[in-house]
Amino acid sequence: MVKLFIVGYPLDIQDAELIEICSIHGMVHSIELLTDKVTHRHKGFGFIEMVDQQGADRVIAAVNGMVIRGRKLKVKLADENREERPRAFKSNSFPSGESQVNSSEDFKSKRPRKLVSNTFRAGE
Repeated sequence: MVKLFIVGYPLDIQDAELIEICSIHGMVHSIELLTDKVTHRHKGFGFIEMVDQQGADRVIAAVNGMVIRGRKLKVKLADENREERPRAFKSNSFPSGESQVNSSEDFKSKRPRKLVSNTFRAGE
């Protein structure tokens, strides 16, 4: 079994339509289009499992770059080792040093901004 990653399909497409497109080029074992847990709408990517390598190669050659309802499909071999590798972790964009913390004395010494416009003056 060869697992393919497919992305870019129209969000209103049915599983049967993708199976029909891919089964022309080889035997499809299974298909899994990922959906949002809350809205149950397609996320726009999924996996197709092909029976043999030759069929998977034909699907990649034929379907990759195909345009369906104005959306361009991208098909490639799925990364089988993805579960073994840890995901990239982006750290907090704020520095965690003590230099970032303002003391209350610095805050009190700052004066508030002056009003530029006269429209908010009280008493006039």
